[in-house]
Amino acid sequence: MLILETKIISNFSMETTNLHNTLLALLLALKDSETPLSDREQSDLYQVAEQLSANPKAWEILIEPRLLVMIQANEPLNQRFKAVKYQLDNLGDTMPLNLLPSKAELEQAVPKQKPQPTTRAIPQVSPSDLRSNEITNMAIKVLAAPNPSETAKKLSSFEQLQQFLNQNFAQK
Repeated sequence: MLILETKIISNFSMETTNLHNTLLALLLALKDSETPLSDREQSDLYQVAEQLSANPKAWEILIEPRLLVMIQANEPLNQRFKAVKYQLDNLGDTMPLNLLPSKAELEQAVPKQKPQPTTRAIPQVSPSDLRSNEITNMAIKVLAAPNPSETAKKLSSFEQLQQFLNQNFAQK
């Protein structure tokens, strides 16, 4: 029984790490994007935000595959996404939480507009679980913004996160 429980926890941890790394890689790739997103791409990202808000457990089956198709169709975005995702995947769980944008920074960067998808409550849990909802909530807010690339560029914490990733990657 203990082996089964450990395997389930391990699989859940791998799934959430994939979710976090994919979302962070997308947000950082959007931040660096020099080409504006098309209306269709912005609509696709808004749908991702809505789906994440409604059912984050549908990530692997429904949300991620459609998101990856959209990313792959935009070659400059795809190249940057792959590079950042590789860095995040090789980082493990060593990313300091203080490198993520604060709630106040997000509120300032995300323009007030039509109702956004609701964010997930952040329960009183361990720091790794806390990061789970912080990253998902951050992604929901940015992806649901009228212009996700411009919103990501406004988050100064992303610059610190990129520097951390580059330094960490250079040391390996």
